[in-house]
Amino acid sequence: MRGRAACALSLFGLNAYVCSRLWSAGYIDQMGSVEGSYIAISRYVMRHWGDLSWFPLWFCGMPFVRAYQPGLHVTVAALATAFDLTPVRAYHLAAAFFYCLGPATLFWMCDSLTGRRGYAFAVALAYSLFSPSLLLSSFIRARSGFLIAQRYQVLVHYGEGPHIAALALLPLVVCGLHCAIAESRRIFIPVSAVLIGALVATNWTGTVGVILALMAYFASRVGEIRAQGWINAFGIAAVAYLLICPWVPPSVMAGALTNAQDSDGTHIGGVQLAALLAFLGLLAGLHLIFEKQKVDRNLRFFVYFVISTGCVVLGKLWGNVSLVPQPHRFHLELEMAVILLAVYQLTVAWKRFSKTLQWIALAAVAAFCLFQIRGYHRYASSLTRSIEIESTIEFRMAHWFEDHLDGRRVFAPGSVAVWMNSFVDTPQLAGCCDQNVPSFEQRLAFFTVYSDMNAGSRAAEISQLWLKAYGVGAIGMTGPQSREFYKPYAHPHKFDGVLPELWRDGDDVVYGLPERSPSIAHVINASQEVIQAPVNGLAVDPLRPYVAALDDPGLPLADAHWINSHQLQISTVMTPQQVVSVQMSYAPGWEIRANQRLVRAHADALGLMVIKPGCAGPCSIDLIYDGGPEARWTRVAQWIGVLACIAWPLTQKRARSSTEIFPPHNTSTT
Repeated sequence: MRGRAACALSLFGLNAYVCSRLWSAGYIDQMGSVEGSYIAISRYVMRHWGDLSWFPLWFCGMPFVRAYQPGLHVTVAALATAFDLTPVRAYHLAAAFFYCLGPATLFWMCDSLTGRRGYAFAVALAYSLFSPSLLLSSFIRARSGFLIAQRYQVLVHYGEGPHIAALALLPLVVCGLHCAIAESRRIFIPVSAVLIGALVATNWTGTVGVILALMAYFASRVGEIRAQGWINAFGIAAVAYLLICPWVPPSVMAGALTNAQDSDGTHIGGVQLAALLAFLGLLAGLHLIFEKQKVDRNLRFFVYFVISTGCVVLGKLWGNVSLVPQPHRFHLELEMAVILLAVYQLTVAWKRFSKTLQWIALAAVAAFCLFQIRGYHRYASSLTRSIEIESTIEFRMAHWFEDHLDGRRVFAPGSVAVWMNSFVDTPQLAGCCDQNVPSFEQRLAFFTVYSDMNAGSRAAEISQLWLKAYGVGAIGMTGPQSREFYKPYAHPHKFDGVLPELWRDGDDVVYGLPERSPSIAHVINASQEVIQAPVNGLAVDPLRPYVAALDDPGLPLADAHWINSHQLQISTVMTPQQVVSVQMSYAPGWEIRANQRLVRAHADALGLMVIKPGCAGPCSIDLIYDGGPEARWTRVAQWIGVLACIAWPLTQKRARSSTEIFPPHNTSTT
């Protein structure tokens, strides 16, 4: 055990040296990174401990659990709160920790599976200092260069902290299940459930990655695991989900699946089904060959892992076939699989080398490692340069919105949208991330405002209709000379002379959208509700009656103010035939009372909330979000999961006396 711990710590220390600047980093010169959104969630958690039901800052509001899997962000918020750190410092500290943890956990898994410590250390060392995806894809190489720290680039340049954290947990999940199923160690039943739950509660990409890894692992054990072992495996997975279901409820999982497909147009269909059948057929064929040759179970696992991740990543990069949404993002899982298999094969060849050749090879490997350690450290340091955040356009525009718009919703551009809520609490129409957009119509709005595709001379008019329909009071525009990172607008000057200019700094401008009332609640006639969804971004006729109602002086005004982050109060005067449109994304789980009477709400064709109070005269409407029945039953389910974690290991010893998970003799050979 001491030798294993020493190896793991040395790997952690090597990676800690590579990312040494990240441990103490504040804001760094990576404004194109998505980490600003993750920091924003942690900042929100720090300011709302105990009130994490509704998240009003993005996409016209959404349940907090839908903003992102909370695992890493709550961890960062707890770290910042406990040690009095800023959210950005705590985030980078956590990111550095998980970056360094990944190779150590991979070593632990390999050592546990194979019992070959030298092999396990070589795998983790190669994983720390080499990225085989750079050899497999010119697309990745073009974005990265050659022999650079790919994992660090993904972590810092692209901001994929949750994915890196999930990658660090993946080997522990495999190792835990191996110990629970293959070695029948009772303590690893709850440990495995907790690890699986923690990974799923951290990142969707990592969740798909661990599914690919577990498919490979269990495929490698077909014919070895008996019925009770399979029952235990599925039982552990079920308990894992029970433990986290209040934070990742079924509605969030369904929404994430739909949105992930919409994000890049990869919809699960015939191509994916055919690929799955071909994949299963390939596994079945290989299983027959491996059984006949009595191939080592671990080698089977590594081969299957390469095949599963390779089909996803290389199917897209080599064949332009997307088997899952955003397949290129799984190249880090592919790297792990390739290294596991390649080093395994190299260690087999190693035994055939003469002593002289082994010493020469060791010297070459040592020289390469020293070269890579130096190169990785330099590269990581070059990506981790401190920045005066107050001088950035992201900071300056965000604070202008906060100081001048009195909490009204805004349309922030590009990287300003990504970073804004890590600085201020101004709500915005956009947010993070693709898998969390509440309605397809909001996607249409974003795309149309940014691209003006086929809008021609109507670009400004069409954009205004979308923005006003979603309650936007001001829009930030960034031109070609802007310091904003993405510069997302096809026509950044379309509002010149059309909307009032509120603020300008060179090519960065804020325009105001005329509005009769800054409230997010509006009394309208029932006939003015948006009942038909626009078929595309230019088909805005269904929006016109509604937008006209917002500016109609003949309709009553409605005052809306937040009592806290999950409780809204609306006051107005209206007739029974009128309804209240609330420019907030509809979600089940709101309790709504009009003059103390319980009333219902529904979603209009834009995904916004519509309430029919039935009031005649003064009307006080109180909205309280508690998550509804789903939140209540998932909390009960979580307690069932906790009790299962406690009780199951206590009963497992008695069960094992009558039912073995594995046959008494393993026929595979090493």
